[in-house]
Amino acid sequence: MSKKAIVGFLIAAAFLSLACLCCPASIFTVASTPGPNLPSATLAPTVSPTYQPTLTSSPIPSVEPTAASVDIPACVEHLAHILDESENSYYPGQEFESDFVLVTYTVSGDSITDPVLVSPLPVDLRTDQQDTARQEEMWGFVAGVIPSDQRGQLTEFVIATDGIGNSLGAVEQAEDPHDWKLELDIEDARHFPDLSTTVIHELGHLLTLNDTQVALDARVFYNPDDQQIYDEEAATCSTYFLFEGCSHPDSYLNTFFQRFWTSIYPEWQDINAETDENILGQKMDRFYQRYADQFVSDYAATSAEEDIAETFMYFIFMPQPSGASIAEQKRLFFNDYPEMVALRERLLQSLCPYAEQYP
Repeated sequence: MSKKAIVGFLIAAAFLSLACLCCPASIFTVASTPGPNLPSATLAPTVSPTYQPTLTSSPIPSVEPTAASVDIPACVEHLAHILDESENSYYPGQEFESDFVLVTYTVSGDSITDPVLVSPLPVDLRTDQQDTARQEEMWGFVAGVIPSDQRGQLTEFVIATDGIGNSLGAVEQAEDPHDWKLELDIEDARHFPDLSTTVIHELGHLLTLNDTQVALDARVFYNPDDQQIYDEEAATCSTYFLFEGCSHPDSYLNTFFQRFWTSIYPEWQDINAETDENILGQKMDRFYQRYADQFVSDYAATSAEEDIAETFMYFIFMPQPSGASIAEQKRLFFNDYPEMVALRERLLQSLCPYAEQYP
């Protein structure tokens, strides 16, 4: 997740109830983090913002439908450069105070159907709303990279924008909380490094937050702003508890939490209780600086959920590390799971043809 989307690393993005890179313009997801003070996506205001997008080139390199086998070691070196570009790039432009949902599609296998256009919508955003070619291109990348058996829980694909910068993507439980929706920002997705890293970050959320990993907590889901209900449900959970529910003892997230977070979690909880967003951001930044060798990025320090999703992204995009630091040990964590090692190989086979076409 890139610093761009983190808005100075901080603030609300990591503390919402969506799970997301989030990321550079980024990954980000709005990720699901402990604590029910979760603003939900709202309909766009009727006031038209001054809108001057600056990213105009197509973000998605064209690849042949049946790509030949790729040189994985060479590709990983290239992907590492793409990740670095995503983490360190910045594109100036207008950021909106709220997220404008433009259109929502139903996901049907490898296809998206039945677009539902949001109305009313500021006039300046209607071009993006009606740009079905780009929207289909964005979904084509998602479906082309993520294997179908790893996105079966996706039922909705949401095209949105909050202007240039801020958040590029998010995953969130759908109306049926066993299903999920993926949201991507059509403007920030114009930059391929940001788009590609964000999609993998969001896949990390889908892999670690779905109901094979976390027992759905209906009381919290249907009462997202009730702190008392959240606290009551958390008290009944003997493993890591988050907005989605109580993590299964042998889940990826709970195992990751028990291995890497228990010593710092009380300190994180005290910080996360801060209600002033500016102060919260400052405290979280200091928290990251104290433990910088434990996280692959500053955004990873915002919660255990973001940490594992960010680390998964690094696991895919970077060569295997030596394990000298805790951050590197976290990247090696996924090697304990043969299915994750196999998934990395599959993702590289699908990512590399795109990466090879990117300068």
